[in-house]
Amino acid sequence: MNKSLWWFKLTSVCFFLALSFASAAGQDTISIKFDIEKEGKIIDSLDKEFAKHFLNGDSAAIYSMYARDAKFEDLKGAEILQSWGKHIRNSIAMDSRNLVFTMTCLSTDLEYLVELGIYEFQDSNGATKYKGKYCVIWKQENGMWKMFRNMGL
Repeated sequence: MNKSLWWFKLTSVCFFLALSFASAAGQDTISIKFDIEKEGKIIDSLDKEFAKHFLNGDSAAIYSMYARDAKFEDLKGAEILQSWGKHIRNSIAMDSRNLVFTMTCLSTDLEYLVELGIYEFQDSNGATKYKGKYCVIWKQENGMWKMFRNMGL
């Protein structure tokens, strides 16, 4: 038997079995269209909104960007609100209120978006005071992307 024909048959059988197992497990095999570029623009605008709230000292607005069951590092619920209040007060004292996010990667499993990037705290003159990496897992809640998990790396 021709080697390439044999590989084609083997690949076809494996593909058929994978589809059969997915159907048997109750998974939907219909392709779902997901525009990662469009969602990336939405996440980028949410990052800018977050930075604006931080600059304005509005920890309540930041907290409203989190999902109901969210975690920030190992904090949850009202602890997240208190933590951002503390971060804002520290940034005022250290003249580092300008927060800039640079998304470096965005991926999805069609339920969550995983954003990786670099954050930068800048002083009032635009000089970098502190820089680090972050990971945010976004999920939809009432049709809007909300932070589900948020951590520095």
